[in-house]
Amino acid sequence: MSSSSGNLTYTQMLESCHSKKQQLIRNSRYFSVGRFSSFIIIISFVISAISLDVLWWAPVIMMLTIFILLVILHEKLGRKQKFNEACIKALEHELEAAKGQYTSFDGGVEFDNPAHQYSTDLDIFGDHSVFQALNRTATISGKQMLANWLREPLTNKLEIIARQGAVKELAGLPEWRIHLQAHGMVAQEEKKDLENLLEWLSVKPMFNAGFFKVARILIPLASFIMVTILATDFISMQLFLIYLILPLSITGYYTKRINHRHMMLSKKVELLSLYAIRFRMIESGVFTSEFMKGLSGKLKSGNQLASIVIKHLGRITSSLDTRLNLLAGFILNIFLLWDVRQMMRLEQWQIMHKQNLPIWFEALSQTEAIASMSGFSAANPGFVFPEISTDIFQIKANEAGHPLIPKEQRIDNDIQLTNKGHFNIVTGANMAGKSTYLRTIGVNMVLALSGAPVCAKAFICYPAPVFTSLRTTDSLSTNQSYFYAELMKLKELIDRLGRGEQLFILLDEILKGTNSVDKQAGSKALLSQLIGLKAAGFIATHDLELGSLEKTFPDEVINYHFEAEIAVDELHFDYKLKPGIARNMNATFLMQRMGITI
Repeated sequence: MSSSSGNLTYTQMLESCHSKKQQLIRNSRYFSVGRFSSFIIIISFVISAISLDVLWWAPVIMMLTIFILLVILHEKLGRKQKFNEACIKALEHELEAAKGQYTSFDGGVEFDNPAHQYSTDLDIFGDHSVFQALNRTATISGKQMLANWLREPLTNKLEIIARQGAVKELAGLPEWRIHLQAHGMVAQEEKKDLENLLEWLSVKPMFNAGFFKVARILIPLASFIMVTILATDFISMQLFLIYLILPLSITGYYTKRINHRHMMLSKKVELLSLYAIRFRMIESGVFTSEFMKGLSGKLKSGNQLASIVIKHLGRITSSLDTRLNLLAGFILNIFLLWDVRQMMRLEQWQIMHKQNLPIWFEALSQTEAIASMSGFSAANPGFVFPEISTDIFQIKANEAGHPLIPKEQRIDNDIQLTNKGHFNIVTGANMAGKSTYLRTIGVNMVLALSGAPVCAKAFICYPAPVFTSLRTTDSLSTNQSYFYAELMKLKELIDRLGRGEQLFILLDEILKGTNSVDKQAGSKALLSQLIGLKAAGFIATHDLELGSLEKTFPDEVINYHFEAEIAVDELHFDYKLKPGIARNMNATFLMQRMGITI
């Protein structure tokens, strides 16, 4: 989907939603007037029935039926309005994303972990992050799934290609994606909702004994008989009240345990209904990618569909919620042993479907994660899906850029690292573009191994995860110095390489926490060790002396640089990567411009 066609599709959908919004508002007003009018008519008919003639009760019943019907239809219309508003919001966010503005999406700051091998260094989570650019999830579990995909990159070529196929497919289904997201937005799921539902699955059933099966039949029958003979004066009211002790004692004895289990499912009818809608969308989707067909298949258990089964759970939950009305709950428990009856229905559902429910929600979470990447792909039609190569340990790209930098501001560069044991040393002045270049490589690799498109004209890579040391910080809480923290990060790298792990390494100004002599000696020793371990990656540095390692390792080290030019007392950067070692540094020039005497 090209940028112009994608924006046109979203714009047309948005115009349609706004038009429908006005129609729904008009219809809602009509229903409000109808409900008010019918209520006034009911009152007048009741007055007539009381003061004039009992025949007026017939139109009272008729108008009451009409009033109830209007209430039901008005509530249904209200749900349509909520869904339409959610569609409008989702479409507006997509049009903003097409302009490179992702601030409307949640950045997932809670997933950031400085101890992770690259997430903090590469701005994977938080405001203005990779996660924020991707995230179109509407459920807590979908958000968690997308975060996991970015933190735990795939290393299997076939799995990456399968995800790519699904992302491409859903990128071409904008209306389907928007509707999936909108239904989730309407649900307004909270973290405890799914947690409570899954917790309930693990609770041991307590109403499956034979006693309850018999009581469920005999108590309603006995209650009906007792009411009948009470009405015919065969027994006294006192005896009838004594009988009531029987059904009330059964439900009363288990009330505390029923309350505990009810709390896990209470007032989730609408949420379960909206889950069912999204399950149905995945079940009924005519998908061509193997990944999406697999997710759709997971929602079909034998002859039962997840959407129907979840909707059935919603109906049972709704029946149990009736007990929240004290009067209705009291009467229903007397005559039908209501609480026990509904708990037995829930436990029967639990026994039949407890194994499938986690699988269904995982399928929904993965669908949301795929849809998020698809929305990102549609918002950036110039991005490409990388080729995954397992023959050579390499990363090559033509005109690669950082995906979070707007196109009109971004300067793209090529990337080329062709084998194990090879390192590119990138030198350059302050602010010349070294760190951005390393982050460009890292972010695109994370996207590539997640199944998402990358910011480049062409991109090929070996499926190995990224390891970075770009933003090492000290820690007052652990009494850890900056230099020691950096050494610990490098030790982790050496240990992992020693265990045989394959990593793309990105290091920025290594050992900058010590003096220049130690830094040069230590950096050279580290690079020599990394080459000996057949590691590969990129090292950015101000230290031009590191460029001399190309002479020591002519087959393993290649120098590149970003140059700064000082012309007419002004500093200029072109941010273009060039071969060789940098010639110009700018620290003293910048200090002089700021009034600092050199």
